[in-house]
Amino acid sequence: MPSPNEEYYTHSVTELADIVPVTTSSDVFSTTGIKLVNKGVRLDSSYFERLGRHKILPPLEQCLVVGNGVDNDGIVRRARALCASDAPYARMLAELPDAEIVFEVLQAVKLCNPMIFLLTLARERRASLFTHSVAVAMISIYLGARLALSREKLVELASAGLFHDVGELRIDHKLLQADALPSPAQRELIYSHPATSQRMLLNASIYSLEIVNAVMRHHESIDGSGYPFGLLGSEMGAAAKIVSLAEVAASRLEQEALDGIARLEVLFKFNRQKYDPQLLAFLSVLYVHEAVNPDDMMADRMVDLLQLHNQIHNIGLAFVFWKHLLGEEQIRARSPSAYIHQRLSSLAQATREVGINTLDKTSIIDSLLDDKKSLEELEQVNKETLQQIKEVVYEVQRRWPAFTSDPTPVGKIVCLWMECMQGLLLQQK
Repeated sequence: MPSPNEEYYTHSVTELADIVPVTTSSDVFSTTGIKLVNKGVRLDSSYFERLGRHKILPPLEQCLVVGNGVDNDGIVRRARALCASDAPYARMLAELPDAEIVFEVLQAVKLCNPMIFLLTLARERRASLFTHSVAVAMISIYLGARLALSREKLVELASAGLFHDVGELRIDHKLLQADALPSPAQRELIYSHPATSQRMLLNASIYSLEIVNAVMRHHESIDGSGYPFGLLGSEMGAAAKIVSLAEVAASRLEQEALDGIARLEVLFKFNRQKYDPQLLAFLSVLYVHEAVNPDDMMADRMVDLLQLHNQIHNIGLAFVFWKHLLGEEQIRARSPSAYIHQRLSSLAQATREVGINTLDKTSIIDSLLDDKKSLEELEQVNKETLQQIKEVVYEVQRRWPAFTSDPTPVGKIVCLWMECMQGLLLQQK
C-alpha cells in the first residue's frame, strides 16, 4: 500500500487532470509489476481508485505530460506581477544595474517534463507554493547578481529556487498551515521534503549537482541549527547559503502581506548568526517600509501585554530550567545535551543583543508602553524565540529518537527539560 503522503499526491494529480489535460507518456506500473494505465491515456479524477492503491515506479510525474503547463514565459509573468504588486520586490530589482537580468535568467531555466508537471500542479492546486517558488528564485538571482556571479551560476540559483519545495506537493497542505499541530511522524514527513525535492530533481537527470545540493540544503543555516543535516556554513555550499536565505525572506514577506506586521527586519536582526552577513546586508532593501506610519500599522490591533509577559516568562524558564538542571554536569559532544546547550546559549545571546532580559520582564514591557512599534517588535522577537525553542525540541526528537533511553545523569536531565518544554510549549498554537 502507498504511504499517506503518496496517496495524497496521487489524489492531487488526478484532480489536476480534471482542470488541465494530463496524459500518460508511458505505461504506468506498480512497484510489483502490475500495469495500471497504458501509455497515451488521458487521466481524470476517476483514475485515483486505480492509481491510489499502489506504489508507482517510476514516480508518477515521470510518466505524465500536462497540457497548458508552466513554461518560462509563465514564470516570468508571475515574477513581473510580484514586482508590480509588492514594493519590496520592486525595490530589490531597482538595486541592480539592470533589473531585466532577473527575468532573463528565469527565461533561461531548463524545464523538463517532470518539472513542468510539478510546477503546474503547484500553480493549479497550491497557487501560494508556486508564487513562493518564483519569489525564492527572484531573491536568489538578486543575491547572486549582487555577488557578481556568472550567468551560469545565476541560472543554477534560479533553478534551485524554483524547485526547492516541489517535495511539499507530496505533503497534505493542512500540515503546513501556521496553526497545525503535527504529530512527530507528521513532522518527520515535513522535514523530509528537501530530500523528496532532491530525489525528484535526481530523477529528472538534467540538473547540476550544485542545484541538487542547494535544494537539499535549503533549510540549513550557517550556525548548524537547520535541517536535515545540521550543516555549518562551510559545509553548505555557496548556492545553498543563498537559497536558504532567499527562502526565509520570501516566507516572511508573504506573512507580512497577509497580516500587515513587519517581520523580516526583526527576523534578520534576531538571527544574524544563522545567515551570511554580506547576504543579509544585500536584503536590507526588502524592509524599507516607505511611507508607512508605524502607528497606522498598529491602529487596528493592540499588543496583548499579558501575552508578552507570558512569552518572556516561558523563554526565561527554558533558559533557567536548563541551566538549573545541568549544574556542573559534563556534556558529551554530538549528544542531545550538547545540542540543547549550544542552541539555548545562542538564543540567550540573541535575546540579550536585542535588549531583552528574561529575568526582568516587567520593566522591559513598562518601558515600552508608549512605543507601539517597539512593543510589536518585542512580540515578534518573543514569538521567534519560542518557535526556535520548539524547534530545538523537535530536532532532539528527530536526531536522537532514543534520547529517553539514556540512563546517565545528563540523559535524565535532557528528558526532564524536554518533558517540561513539551508541556509548556508544544500544545500552544
